[in-house]
Amino acid sequence: MLYKEIYRLKQLDKNDFPAVKELFWKVFKKKVSLKYLENKYDTSYLGIKYICSIAYVDKVPVAFYGAIPQKFANNDTYLYVAHACDSYTLAEHQRKGLHYQLAKLAYEIMIENDIKYVYAFHSENTYRSTKKLGWKEHEHLQRFHIKINTIPIAKVLNKLGYNSIYDIFFNKKITQTNLEKLNSEHKEKYRQVLTKEFINYKNSFKSHYCIEIENCVFWVKIQAIMHIGLFYAPSDIELKNAIQKLKRKASFLGITEFLFQVDASSVMAKQLQTITKPKESWLAGYLDFDPKINLKDFIFTYSDLDTY
Repeated sequence: MLYKEIYRLKQLDKNDFPAVKELFWKVFKKKVSLKYLENKYDTSYLGIKYICSIAYVDKVPVAFYGAIPQKFANNDTYLYVAHACDSYTLAEHQRKGLHYQLAKLAYEIMIENDIKYVYAFHSENTYRSTKKLGWKEHEHLQRFHIKINTIPIAKVLNKLGYNSIYDIFFNKKITQTNLEKLNSEHKEKYRQVLTKEFINYKNSFKSHYCIEIENCVFWVKIQAIMHIGLFYAPSDIELKNAIQKLKRKASFLGITEFLFQVDASSVMAKQLQTITKPKESWLAGYLDFDPKINLKDFIFTYSDLDTY
């Protein structure tokens, strides 16, 4: 697809990842590995690949619109949605409508793959850009911070790139029983399905761990602090006991904080509110491709985030 006679817009394919890496460096001045990008966007375990778009001028990449398909399910059925996660344009090519055109192209690809809607957890920039595309507003997630009084060793290890050390202390694998527990709540609503294939996909570009304490199950990522993407607790009391024990482990490892980000209507939010007060987190925004879609029928979690 040719835009303004100079920009070549196309669906992402595997050959484009060096260009995406180049763009990421030019825009953010941050290095990201080719393997990380390839694994992050390799969602072939769902049978859907590359619902992204990229723009070139001749052979030079100038803009990218990234999204990841996700499988959501309730008691009765399943469907596919898209999480819009990466969007960047070289400074000299901004304000030319590239973001808008790349988004529209990506939406066409999503619809071809029977994806029901695209959503994102908004920053200020994404909120402004999606308004032009007709996006709607859902609700804010809630975030819960639990501080731990310890020496911040984990922050140092994160800066040095030594996060793999936690492989010694925690298990990456999740048993089928624990998967069932993590999937057990809100079955009347649509939520992302956790399967072994999904866990393997996430672990292909970031390490995650399954922690069992006091009959509770936590699925976590450790980068400077412990990010809890999803958890299951049989009761408020067992959750409190589990967190106290987990704090002792975290203190030993120099982890200074637990961070939860959860749907305000979820069981997790209600249980966490018995421990600490929530703060407002990201606003979930979306664009539906199916008029029957109502986001009140969906539950979102921290683990839905692309970088989780």
